Amino acid sequence: MDLYANNFYKLNALPVVEINVQPNVLYSEEYSYLTLDELEVLFLFATTEMSSDGLTSFSFSGIKRKLGKHQQKVTKAINRLISKDFINKNSFGYSIAPKGRKILSEIVKLQNAIELQLSAKEFLEQKLEFTEPLPLSQVADLLVGKWFSSFRYISHSGGENLIIRWQIVNSKTSATLLLSPEEGILTIYPSENDHPGLVEKALADFSSFVQESIETALDIQAMVTSQGWQNNVATKIDYQQRLTSWLRNCSKNIPEN
Repeated sequence: MDLYANNFYKLNALPVVEINVQPNVLYSEEYSYLTLDELEVLFLFATTEMSSDGLTSFSFSGIKRKLGKHQQKVTKAINRLISKDFINKNSFGYSIAPKGRKILSEIVKLQNAIELQLSAKEFLEQKLEFTEPLPLSQVADLLVGKWFSSFRYISHSGGENLIIRWQIVNSKTSATLLLSPEEGILTIYPSENDHPGLVEKALADFSSFVQESIETALDIQAMVTSQGWQNNVATKIDYQQRLTSWLRNCSKNIPEN
């Protein structure tokens, strides 16, 4: 798949998506057994995985950083969700389970159940081409879970392509690496008040880490083909419709209890 084709770009170059769960869900008799913390974990998993074509796994610290919650709250929410079979624990961390997608597909049908926000309207992007095809499984072994500079690992998604996500310490600024065997896209999604110079420095650190790691371990070099600021042209409605459609499609073949 060509990473730079319009369809691919629109599908994967997502901004940071945040979900605000509205009180009517928490107070409804049907879903009162779910806490706000549990719902926020589930929606974090769903809004991340909908931009990939494979399973998405979060580290525990990644969940904590993305939600900005205390460790005890995250631990309790995860344990409760595992006990309900809404999320799974795997060798990489945690992922949403079919039952978790199904319950979210029901919740989003409620009127005014959620409010979706796009945290980054502009993002800084760099595109790479590799001198020979990347073995994505080896790159995953090389980069998944790794910390570097002020970047902390959050999650990754497998599938036809590889997506790895990081977040800068004490900031909501995040970084995404999207790879096919031939090409890559590195993206920095800045926080609202980030100075452009700091964002550009973050991208330089990010790019150096990726290129040096791949060249050192695999002897494959990368060439920067373009770099610049991009505007997100999609709207909140676009992403909410996409989330609803993704959840509906994921839930079609899940049997009723």
